[in-house]
Amino acid sequence: MPALVFLIDVDNTLIANDDVKHNYDTHIQVEMGRDLTARFWDIYEQVRKESNVVNIPLALKRLREETSPEELDEQTYLHVHSIFDNYPFYQALYPNTLETLAYLRSIGLTVIVSDGDMFFQAEKIFSSNLADAVEGRVLIYTHKQEHLDEVMRKYPANHYAMIDDKPQILADSKAIMGPKLTTVFVQQGSYATDQHPHGFTPDISVLHLADLRSYTAEQFLTTRQ
Repeated sequence: MPALVFLIDVDNTLIANDDVKHNYDTHIQVEMGRDLTARFWDIYEQVRKESNVVNIPLALKRLREETSPEELDEQTYLHVHSIFDNYPFYQALYPNTLETLAYLRSIGLTVIVSDGDMFFQAEKIFSSNLADAVEGRVLIYTHKQEHLDEVMRKYPANHYAMIDDKPQILADSKAIMGPKLTTVFVQQGSYATDQHPHGFTPDISVLHLADLRSYTAEQFLTTRQ
């Protein structure tokens, strides 16, 4: 049984997802114009609030259902769909992401544990070369905090380190896993300046994912009392 397993998030942890969203917006405005693009992002937010997870395929489906062919012809819709389906996510990795994953693998077992829809998120992780970087150890859930027992059964270890950009997820996971978990807050993306949940302080905080290459296995095995 490994001494240490890393449970690693994807969006704004390994991939600069906020930058990706900005690029999406630029490209789909070219295809659909400002008004339809704004409508798409409204639908995107509605879907995210309903399910508490980003689901681009569902947002695109609703856009098609709620927009007349006169406003959005089928060819344009397919072009927009293609922008999402064929995005070069490997270009959106944070600097030294693959090198950092390789370093973490040298001191523990690396597992991607991501929130998201089962299809689009899986394609993102595969096309960005992240799946290869963790030797295929990829788990995707709508709400990963609800599946931590399952994760630990699948990858048993003496200790775990969760690397994430969302303080709430880290706090929720710490409440479930207790001293068996070291929480690692990566201050990247839109949650970087969020207030931490009351009573929660990450065990490790870094400005950039690549900073983790300076941490030893012993530091990841240490938690706050």
